[in-house]
Amino acid sequence: MTSINRNKSKSKTSKEVQLVSEENIDNIIKDITLKRPRNPYTQFVLNEIDQIKSKNKDKKIVIQELSATCAEKWKKLRDSEKRKYIKLFEEEKAKYKADLQLVRHYLFKDFNDTFQHAPTAYRIFLNEKLRDGFEQSLDPKEVKKEAAYEWARMSEEEKKIYTDKKKENDNWFLKAEKIKKITPIALFIQKKIEEAKEKHKEPPALKDIAPAWKKLSKNEKKPYQKYAQDLNEEKQKLLDIYEIVHGIKPKRPAGAFRIFLQEKAKNNEIKTLNDGHEMWQNLGEEEKEEYLIKSHRCLLAYRYKKMIYNKKLKKILPKKPKGALQQYLKEKKGQKPANGESWLTYWRTVFENLSKEKKKKYEEKAKKAKEIYEKKMTKFQDKVFDMPKKPLSGFLLYVTDRMPDLKKEKPDEMANQLIRQIAKEWQEEKVVDQKLYNKNAEKDKKRFKKQLKEFQKLGYYTKSKGDSDEEDIDDDEKKEKNKKKKSNSKASSQKTKKNKNSSYKSKTQMRSRSKSKKSQKVGKSQKSKK
Repeated sequence: MTSINRNKSKSKTSKEVQLVSEENIDNIIKDITLKRPRNPYTQFVLNEIDQIKSKNKDKKIVIQELSATCAEKWKKLRDSEKRKYIKLFEEEKAKYKADLQLVRHYLFKDFNDTFQHAPTAYRIFLNEKLRDGFEQSLDPKEVKKEAAYEWARMSEEEKKIYTDKKKENDNWFLKAEKIKKITPIALFIQKKIEEAKEKHKEPPALKDIAPAWKKLSKNEKKPYQKYAQDLNEEKQKLLDIYEIVHGIKPKRPAGAFRIFLQEKAKNNEIKTLNDGHEMWQNLGEEEKEEYLIKSHRCLLAYRYKKMIYNKKLKKILPKKPKGALQQYLKEKKGQKPANGESWLTYWRTVFENLSKEKKKKYEEKAKKAKEIYEKKMTKFQDKVFDMPKKPLSGFLLYVTDRMPDLKKEKPDEMANQLIRQIAKEWQEEKVVDQKLYNKNAEKDKKRFKKQLKEFQKLGYYTKSKGDSDEEDIDDDEKKEKNKKKKSNSKASSQKTKKNKNSSYKSKTQMRSRSKSKKSQKVGKSQKSKK
């Protein structure tokens, strides 16, 4: 396998990147680091550190002293001397862009076609034809013309294959959520069941297949292990793209040695950590390189995901408040100093010489900006950017409650034995109130659904909203509640009308009674006078 020149990759366009054969992927990825390019000043500082280290190897470097001296030296440097560091920065920048293209193409192949813009049935058909044409080294323009002509002549039944593929691509989010790692034993079981179906026999029980798997030699197990590994790598790509689309915070990947340990532990080749260390040391250079390439791929995928995650965070994060000096400089924007000095140094000295009363105005502005920022940050801290936690069943909720007490009672027993005891308790309804735990499990399920909807829309979910019981209720339950509220409101409005009418009647009756009493009093007084 031939290695690629880094200088050539700088000038590569996205079209040229796609023409590199897949056999050279490992050699191409080996040299990629995906580290951001360093600006000219940092290039200069690093050069100064190297010079100090070469002259005085024993001398310790104090960063504060070095930064002050470097800043003075950088100001005094001529433009011709600065060009050297600017050139280094531009070279790193070009390399970084080329590396990004390579990572996008090889680690996230179908991201642009399949996930950013959902493809049509014809697009899927065209992509297949283009891949076949690329393998046969045909001209892509001619392949496109032939594909368009062939698509127009195809019947609806023939097109149905690609419409089904389109539906599969539309539901890829659901697929990515349900992905589980495939084991070699699962593939072996699947094969045995298929063989039984072909021979028109009943599928064998798992109890019979498990001992057959144990009897297999290492060489017989290898093809199942390799196939499971390939499938898991494909599924991992799907999960990576799922994380990129939703902006999930990526987890730091495992190193080469850890990946090696995980594989060997799954295949029951290792029992202790010392066995793993011995096996790793006895590995050949070619076998070690395989694990190093795997870990490097995972690291590149992690750095690419983190880059996109940080970009999304910047959009949502509240901006840091400006201090008193920055508030002053904001006002003076566009005003050039008369002396011809640099804009920043001139207005900074002017601000430092201001009186306390004039400075107070900008300090108050900075204080208000800080208060607003702190309020925004409190709201932002309630947002969670990881996937919401999956809901637990009623039994698992009971296990979490019961396990700590059982561990205190029986500290010597294994976890498996304790879980069996809990399972027996769960089956006895008199001992455990299953309805209560199942009710809590349903609440947790509603909470998860609510948070997941919010997460898929925004890329995050809020703790306060997700955890409240009122917002965990489903849409159907909300509709029923709204109906009840409307019916109650109608009934209450009718009652209020009746009450108003009754109160109106009672008031008129009282007035009529008071009038009759007054007339009676007047009549008595007139009689007494006579």
